[in-house]
Amino acid sequence: MRNWLAYVTDLARERRTADLQDRFIQVLVKALKLRKGMLLVPSCDGRQLVCHASGESWSVTDFDTPFAHVLQNAAPKHLEAEEIVFWQSNRAFRQAIGELGFFEAVSIRPLIRHDKNVKLLLCLVGDSQALSALWHDEAFLQVVDVFQHQWSLLSDMEGEESNRRALKASLTDIEKQTRQQERAASLASTLIGDSGLMVRLREQIANAASSQLSVLVQGETGSGKELVARAVHDLSPRQHQPFVPINCAAIPEHLLESELFGYEKGAFSGAVSDKEGLIAQANGGTLFLDEIGDMPMSLQAKLLRVLELGTFRPVGGSQERQSDFRLVSATHVQLLDKVKAGTFRQDLYYRLLQYPIHVPALAQRKEDVRQLSHHFITRFNQQHGTCVGELQPDALDILLSYSFPGNVRELKHLIEFACAQTPDRESISIATFSGRISNGQPLSGSSKVQPMPIGYANGASTADSVLNIDAASIADLKQALHDFEQRIITDRLSQFDGDKSKAAESLGIPKRTLMYKCRKLEIKAP
Repeated sequence: MRNWLAYVTDLARERRTADLQDRFIQVLVKALKLRKGMLLVPSCDGRQLVCHASGESWSVTDFDTPFAHVLQNAAPKHLEAEEIVFWQSNRAFRQAIGELGFFEAVSIRPLIRHDKNVKLLLCLVGDSQALSALWHDEAFLQVVDVFQHQWSLLSDMEGEESNRRALKASLTDIEKQTRQQERAASLASTLIGDSGLMVRLREQIANAASSQLSVLVQGETGSGKELVARAVHDLSPRQHQPFVPINCAAIPEHLLESELFGYEKGAFSGAVSDKEGLIAQANGGTLFLDEIGDMPMSLQAKLLRVLELGTFRPVGGSQERQSDFRLVSATHVQLLDKVKAGTFRQDLYYRLLQYPIHVPALAQRKEDVRQLSHHFITRFNQQHGTCVGELQPDALDILLSYSFPGNVRELKHLIEFACAQTPDRESISIATFSGRISNGQPLSGSSKVQPMPIGYANGASTADSVLNIDAASIADLKQALHDFEQRIITDRLSQFDGDKSKAAESLGIPKRTLMYKCRKLEIKAP
């Protein structure tokens, strides 16, 4: 007679249901010299039985296994070799049981019934006589009772713990969602507009800020890409660290590398001392690369290396340096088209595209024009100490019908121009937009900017007066050329509301050259 009660202590010591089930089966297989033992657990929907150890499962919906009958009827089955033949059509069951010997049997018992539902099935394969006698052994039945009691206790404890974890996770998700909503709402004062597109944009920014992924901001010129980049930084854990912006189109190619990576003394002619680059300055913070589509191919590989390894080497340097920065980049061009054209690296493109954000054009969210106009009028009044009123209905109508090729930046300049022409305490009339837009369309009637002879902009210009200077009065040719070029560029930028692409096209020069000249001549776009 086996001393079953000796195993009670081992079972009572287990603190996890999985460990308890393993120990119980090990005890039975060893004590009875069984060929196989399994505990089967019904799935949540009751359609499957899953083996506690192997993870094998059996469907119990078609009643083609004895497991389904035991589970349904909550009654045990003792199947001898000749009876098993009836169940051989179920391949999974046949493989699980194997070939029965002449004196072997399969014993299937329901265990732990709660609310008339069976929580476990015990399946034993071994000597038929031993299995038959087993369920008449009082000592063994006591061991089974201990197992069932311990299993129920541990299951309840694990269920409570699981519920606590689920509740905690749910509360954490709610808190995170609330914080995200609050962060997104905080952007409403800088990214103006209550349209669905703007609400979605602010949500995307809040999500992007909480991650460490590289962000690629895409959108048309004047749509507010730099505002988006700044917002990503301001809402991120790096908000108290530097935000370092650089316009890749504004710096000549031969200077861009030294601006980004810095240089060491003697690296080239004029390098009289070490200079820290923008990548080093952005350590701990955010590096914003505006117009990254204009970055030369030679620098793209070096930037990719910095992003992958977090190390860089200054121009003329011999040692690697580290910089932990978060990259936010922006472009108004379709980078994928540049990849296909072979002018932008594919590997860098996908590295930048970890978290893409698209800034909608103003033409896509006309419902925000009124709110944006109010914002710009209020800011103009604050900056200039004026008290200009709101837009008259017909003035608002013409703005709503306009396509805004220059996006929010163009609207801002239109409103500021209108405010400057409107007396205090009067509302803005449609007449203030004459000469700027007509019937909701640009006065030129074409989105294509045609190069124009110098001095022949719309109406009189400052460039006209420069052309009429007295050559005999020039005492400093260098300064005269400086002033001449400065006035032409300033005039053309004013004509195109600060749009450098259109101004450069009208002057017949590349945008990069125009950006360089603006920096050199200290010209600020209107």
